[in-house]
Amino acid sequence: MIIKKIGLFEGIDPEAMEEIANSCSEKNYAKDTVLFEQGKKAERLYILEEGTVRLVIKNGGSIVFSLTEPGEVFGWSSMVESGLYTASGVCTTDLKVVRIEREKLDKIFDLYPDAGITILRRIGGIFSKRISRAYQDLLSVKVEDTTPSYG
Repeated sequence: MIIKKIGLFEGIDPEAMEEIANSCSEKNYAKDTVLFEQGKKAERLYILEEGTVRLVIKNGGSIVFSLTEPGEVFGWSSMVESGLYTASGVCTTDLKVVRIEREKLDKIFDLYPDAGITILRRIGGIFSKRISRAYQDLLSVKVEDTTPSYG
């Protein structure tokens, strides 16, 4: 299973890692399946194995992230206090993922708090990279020159 090969779990206590691995399930989804919806209860964390998933954040306009690389993590809202997905996840191809239920992770993190802190910090890093990419995309949009013309 891919989870032992990705940076999110690198260096985690072996016992905690074994608990996490035993709590995971692999799942296949067909193209166009909606995995979760923005604003709904966040019940699981996903790790991409094969395919492409589109994360869509809508609020007036929309921001879209496409995840294509094996090992990419999404559904991280399941690991934070609000517990609501901040985006919708839609399969743009047939998809294979590893899923970890929020309740199972909570129990593991209660038993292995150091592992929980490490993983949450890494999730924060993933979020930070995505938000930085969104900012860069917004700033790269060409803005028309608004200098007044006097002629």
